[in-house]
Amino acid sequence: MKFLHCSDLHLGKKPYFGSEEFKNKRFEDYFSAFERIIEQAKENKAEAILIAGDFFDKKETHPNILSNAENLLQKCKENKIEVVVIEGNHDLIYRGRESESWLVYLENKKLLKRPFIEFLENNEREYHSIFIGKTEIFGLGYPGASVDDELLKFAAYCEKNKKQNCVVLVHTALGNNEFIGGFLKDGEVLNKMKNYAIYIAGGHGHKLQKEPKTEPIFFVPGSPEHYDLGEDAELKTAIVFDTDSKEHKILKQNPRNCIKKTITLNSANPEQFREEFDKFLSSITFGGEDIVVVEIKSTAAGFIPDSKWAEKRILEKGALFAEVKCKRENLHSASSAKISSQEEIELAQIKKWQYWGKAAETAAKALAEMRRAVKDGQTDISSIFDSALNSVIGGKNEDK
Repeated sequence: MKFLHCSDLHLGKKPYFGSEEFKNKRFEDYFSAFERIIEQAKENKAEAILIAGDFFDKKETHPNILSNAENLLQKCKENKIEVVVIEGNHDLIYRGRESESWLVYLENKKLLKRPFIEFLENNEREYHSIFIGKTEIFGLGYPGASVDDELLKFAAYCEKNKKQNCVVLVHTALGNNEFIGGFLKDGEVLNKMKNYAIYIAGGHGHKLQKEPKTEPIFFVPGSPEHYDLGEDAELKTAIVFDTDSKEHKILKQNPRNCIKKTITLNSANPEQFREEFDKFLSSITFGGEDIVVVEIKSTAAGFIPDSKWAEKRILEKGALFAEVKCKRENLHSASSAKISSQEEIELAQIKKWQYWGKAAETAAKALAEMRRAVKDGQTDISSIFDSALNSVIGGKNEDK
């Protein structure tokens, strides 16, 4: 059986900033990305599309979001392509409240299939798998901070029930020993899965990952469209896998072009700044309706570049959206340098805290992640906080 694996479609995502044209075009970008994936599934003769979480950007949705999603899923159905979905942290289904989920609604309409875990008493689990052909597919959903422990429990279940050659969907990615909410802390847990799974379909991370490096079984394709401005377009993919040959193929995606640049300027006055910035812009190749993010590092004392003017100049070049951030570089020696960014200020303060101080960098990253989530309209940031807390106290979060 051949399937296409993707994740983090974030259907319905719409920026809360920028012009109305920018907001509306970005809203459409996420549906266009899913439509391209459906075309790739058809071209590669895939029997199924596996979506490893964050199908929707939010648990709550609007009629036009639901209608667009239904139309695309109906297109899959018409082309005899099964769609298998698990929830991610954005469209998380809470225990006992499954009836509130739009994924369950779409499952009941037979537009998708949803393998899931049922949590029983005494910390037991019942795994509700599905079959496509002879391939058994399990869904572990979004385990949050407990992802390593959840995979170990599933490995024990497979051992007990003699499960082999199965496919597993789980909304997680490799954290590479860094704090990121809901990411795997220990890649070694994947080695325990080799005896039971031929493919583990990950998500949550927005860039391509494969593990182990040789003969990988764990794949994260990355989001097909930019979620945060400035993500690496080269690492946004979908993955086609053949369960018979166990061969995989990486399919690059085509997100909206995002240009991210950093420039150091020595401008001492507005006229000099405008001249230097225009010269900088002339070195950039604009493709039309780009997203452009520029960080200006200013080394001149007593002058702050006009970021609003700079953004206007970028828009005049045909960009769809422009964001210009200005940062004051150290103006004196290292010993007398002033902290110049919000993140540096927060980190310095957190280091003074009694309990969080020992994990100040983790806490600062979590704070920045929560701030981005709130800015982007997310209402539930508990998973980010829980993961940060878990790294400090060393416990496990069993409360889904």
